[in-house]
Amino acid sequence: MNHRILFGSYPIPRFAGIVSHNFVVWTDDTGRPLYEINGGAAHADGSFNYCAIRGPLTAVVTDYAKRDLVYCPEFYVRPTSRTTLLMEGSVSSIAARWRTAVDVAERIRLSKLRYSFLVQNSNSVATAIAEGMGLKPPSAAVGRVKAPGSHRHLVLDAA
Repeated sequence: MNHRILFGSYPIPRFAGIVSHNFVVWTDDTGRPLYEINGGAAHADGSFNYCAIRGPLTAVVTDYAKRDLVYCPEFYVRPTSRTTLLMEGSVSSIAARWRTAVDVAERIRLSKLRYSFLVQNSNSVATAIAEGMGLKPPSAAVGRVKAPGSHRHLVLDAA
């Protein structure tokens, strides 16, 4: 099996699982997660705000070898998360796409965009990350009710 880039959705229990938090993950040839990118809001100290309703929009790259849930969220490993394959390939081909994803995440962090539950949020970030890699988010994981903000195109300055 090759390495993979997956688009994930985590049904948010607070919203009866109807609304989802989208993310992107890189797994190795055994399916083990190596890296994950999540969007959301950050607290003033830079920690990830899991219960955000406002704040600065951020994109966090989680390295599964250096786990720290305060700053680096992990949604792929949650039992209710669902994923869809975006790309499968050699380590080098996946690593090249992932470098692009990390660059997009950095541009989001530096953008000074504000988090908004309905407009630009984790789902907007996941869509921007996938599209930045030249991949299309799965239609089953996006939508104005299922994943608010997923149709929002983030306006990012060129790096």
